[in-house]
Amino acid sequence: MATTSFLPPGLLAALASRPALTLLPRVPPSIRLHEPERRAGDPRRLNLFAGRALGEREFERLQAYVDDRIAPLLASLAPGIVEGLATAFSGSGADTRVRVQPGLAVGAAGQLIRLFHPLDQAWTDLAAQAERDQDSPLRDGLFLLTIRSAVEPIDDRAAQEPCTRTEADPLAERRIETVSLLGLQRVSGSPRLMAMPQARAANRIGVRLLREAPFRADSGAVPLGLVKIVDRLPVWFDPLAGRLLAGPDAAAHTLLAHTVAALEAWQRAHAAPLPDVPTQTLAELLGLDYLPAAGPLPAALLRDPAARAPSLAFLPADLQVELAPVPAGTIEGVVTDELPRGSVDLIHGLGERIRLLLAIPDLDYRRDLFDLPQRDTRLEDELFRRAETATRAYEAWKQQWYALFHGLSAAQLKALRAPGLIASPPPDPGHYRNKLVSDRAGSLPPEELPEPYASHLAEPHPAPEDYGSVASAAPDGDGLLFQREKLRDDIRHLEAALDQSFRLLEEVNDFLGLQRQQLDALTVSFSALAGGVAGDGLGAQLVRWTTTARFTPVVRTENPK
Repeated sequence: MATTSFLPPGLLAALASRPALTLLPRVPPSIRLHEPERRAGDPRRLNLFAGRALGEREFERLQAYVDDRIAPLLASLAPGIVEGLATAFSGSGADTRVRVQPGLAVGAAGQLIRLFHPLDQAWTDLAAQAERDQDSPLRDGLFLLTIRSAVEPIDDRAAQEPCTRTEADPLAERRIETVSLLGLQRVSGSPRLMAMPQARAANRIGVRLLREAPFRADSGAVPLGLVKIVDRLPVWFDPLAGRLLAGPDAAAHTLLAHTVAALEAWQRAHAAPLPDVPTQTLAELLGLDYLPAAGPLPAALLRDPAARAPSLAFLPADLQVELAPVPAGTIEGVVTDELPRGSVDLIHGLGERIRLLLAIPDLDYRRDLFDLPQRDTRLEDELFRRAETATRAYEAWKQQWYALFHGLSAAQLKALRAPGLIASPPPDPGHYRNKLVSDRAGSLPPEELPEPYASHLAEPHPAPEDYGSVASAAPDGDGLLFQREKLRDDIRHLEAALDQSFRLLEEVNDFLGLQRQQLDALTVSFSALAGGVAGDGLGAQLVRWTTTARFTPVVRTENPK
């Protein structure tokens, strides 16, 4: 902020009327305005008095003093809207105007936003301002309408009139003011969210704000509402979805406020009674994907709460719903305590548990209002169906076990680390149910069994019509691993027989080699007998002749000649 140092005219006149001062070289004169105190970091206020010269540094110290004193007060405030700042859209298309009522808010870094008069701005100007802030064209998506505080010169003399001096007057005062500016903060551009109805899309954005705070410390912008923009024009504006108040759990309270408004609109649109047989889930019925962790629900969603068997007007798919009466005076405290827990998911099948609290007038409330438990026949039917499913799964597992391990010994099963065979199938659901009831009845006083044990023992609930027992099939043939072991044994026997055959062949080959050597020796001997030499073929020819020759022994006489 530019300031100009000045001296008041009274002070100038007083100095001019005084006699001349004589300056001594050894004792320089000094004027002490106040006694300094050595306290580092302590914000100090200037000691102002009539006639004191105020320069730029003094104005900065005054502003710094005010900022230092206010900073601890703002730091203790949570970011959000403190009061006022109600926002509304009027008109449509390019003629839309945004009007914000006076109010007070605090930014993420403690920036104070004060609006003393209603702020009325054209949508085209707001879109242009958002494009300048983002330095990019305004894309389609869901945006938070925000307000922030900024310091801007409101009498900037950069644009001079014609035929005037072009240089800035160094002595001209500039007026700098704190202004409030509207802006757009993009939170999503998902085509899926853009295609959703307003209530459902705003509901999802409200749940996202539970995890991601929209406050930015750099700009200090505070959201005022949620707006959908297509082709740089607003489609709809929700003043509750993005309006975060300054306080603890602001996002949870925003989700609760938007949900309550959506439920009120749903009640006005569905004034006629709901059908006796529910056909829709809670998400389909209300048009919301999430609910706050605590809050009111329309009474039309619960039928006959005082009957022996209350019913719901919606399908409790993937929800665990239970009913409990509470004093009406404790409802507000319960909502305050449970609201920060988050949200209830209605669409992703997480098995969320919902407890419906019936607000009973404090004078009519008793602790034994729900002491008469009802038989849950649907649970018993589900027990039979689950037992049938478990038995089928067991039989399929047993068939697979037999197909793999049937025929193997205990040692082979241990070597293969095979799972043990579960010989006993799942228990019969009827016997299992009777055992549960009998065990529970045995722990109660024998005089008179309470409900629902008495009615269960007197009139057991039969199995549902679609329940059927599963027959146990006998194993057929040997298992694959047993067959593999048999094939391994056969392969080992064949390998042993082949080894023995190879040994016999080697012995025959050795015998033939010896015969060959014997034949060679004979042919050499016969060659020598025939008068030849070894290798000339005479010995072999003579050997061949011996096959046809007849050897006649010579008769020896007593006197040979």
